[in-house]
Amino acid sequence: MQRRKFLQSLSIAMSLGLAGLRDVMAFARPKTAFHHGVASGDPTARSVIIWTRVSTAFAVDVEVAWQVARDEAMLDVVANGVFETGASRDFTVKVDVTELEAGNWYYYRFTCNGQESQTGRTRTLPQVASGAAKFAVVSCSNYPAGFFNVYRDIALRDDLDLVLHLGDYIYEYGLGQYATENATALDRVPEPQGEILTISDYRARHAQYKADTDSRAMHARLPIVAIWDDHEFANDSWKDGAENHNDDEGSWVARRDAALQAYFEWMPVRGEPQGGKTRIFREFRWGKLASILMLDTRLFGRDMQPNVGNDVTPESVGQALQDANRRMLGAEQEAWLRDRLRKSNDTTWQLIGQQVMVATMGPPDLEPLIDRNAPSYFAAEQMDMVIASSKSHRPQILDVWDGYPVAKADFLQDLGALASNPVVLSGDLHTAMAANLVRFPGDEPVAVEMMTTSVTSPTLSGYFPSREPNGVRDGILQQNPDLRFLDIEDHGWLCVTLTAEECTGEWNLLNTVHSRDFESRLAKKLSVKAGQVGKGLT
Repeated sequence: MQRRKFLQSLSIAMSLGLAGLRDVMAFARPKTAFHHGVASGDPTARSVIIWTRVSTAFAVDVEVAWQVARDEAMLDVVANGVFETGASRDFTVKVDVTELEAGNWYYYRFTCNGQESQTGRTRTLPQVASGAAKFAVVSCSNYPAGFFNVYRDIALRDDLDLVLHLGDYIYEYGLGQYATENATALDRVPEPQGEILTISDYRARHAQYKADTDSRAMHARLPIVAIWDDHEFANDSWKDGAENHNDDEGSWVARRDAALQAYFEWMPVRGEPQGGKTRIFREFRWGKLASILMLDTRLFGRDMQPNVGNDVTPESVGQALQDANRRMLGAEQEAWLRDRLRKSNDTTWQLIGQQVMVATMGPPDLEPLIDRNAPSYFAAEQMDMVIASSKSHRPQILDVWDGYPVAKADFLQDLGALASNPVVLSGDLHTAMAANLVRFPGDEPVAVEMMTTSVTSPTLSGYFPSREPNGVRDGILQQNPDLRFLDIEDHGWLCVTLTAEECTGEWNLLNTVHSRDFESRLAKKLSVKAGQVGKGLT
């Protein structure tokens, strides 16, 4: 159809002379734009992925030129090429730029049909690290729940090297479902408006997130190392299904594979989807300073979560915690992690980036602490059961490592036996938290955990509204002495700084995500000394 129109126009133009021919050639060139910005990720000492997406009026393949330079003016070009993209990959462009110099900052941009993208900044990892490394750690970025002020806060910093995104980069819910109550007022209605199930759905949702102004700013400023959690697929996913997937929504495998394809198209990560064998767990090395081990606690090997659901009673929780067979990582990933931990002791720090909480968080008796008249994401009947079960002080959140007690014990054993200075980085819970990780109560720590709160997703206080200010938070801290810091109210991000002497976590919390005018504050700073993980966070 398009070819016929072109030939018709060409015939007319030939009768009009040279001016008409120029008009037709302009018509023949597909109009393109770079509405989704640029991004980079998965850096190594000699390479980095650069990414963009071309928006075009016609569903025909296009050639996209790319350049990498040492300077922002793009005069000192060190690498360039052409990438052909089209509908089969949703017009995304992903180039693995190689033969770069270690430890350098670079700039990059794309050109297509005369249109030029914004210029992005990225970097390679050092082979011999000197000085400090500083990473921004984020998770749980739910577009309709609020503005991505966290991303803007990160983009405005000039002292960061890398972003670690620990999952829930997108959410699968539709309008009227979880955390969309403010979507219309904020002009952040999810696209498409229904729950996403198909490849076109997942692509459209990724496109909406990447088009966000603050997301574009952060991605253009810093490279990202990302892993998925559950909402890139469906809530509480595991290797063979998800809580938020029903039989009437089609095959789980088809939905998972559609989500995987869209993820690898739209994220600056290496590799290609391979169904249930897809590996997102991988290692990055910051010279001799740190090994960064990114895990998959969702799809690769996770057995189904304890099936407590809405039936949260002391008996149901206790029964769920007796199951010794559930694994979080699966045998293959566990073996990979043990191997990498053994080989990581030539670096000072071992950062384990993964999705869900490792520390035990047994609840206090919630009955005197909860304000039953305040709004909660729990229905009244479910809140009744949660309060009743809290009197046993057993962990109530079993989608995390606490729901996999034997696997958790093995994980902590491996960290204590094989790693010299392990620091676990976590997300998922929409809570800012720090903890000393112990195998048994009263033991010395085998590792420390630093958890980032959510970018926008509702924080834990939205489920457990306190009768008195900070009542629930203080009750949790009193019940769990290995927790060193807890904030269940605010959104924000975690800044991790590494030196040869210590690892420091700084929790940067925001006062709002419902207005573009926000304030960011340093809420807590904790450190662990190299060689003294057994003494914990101070």
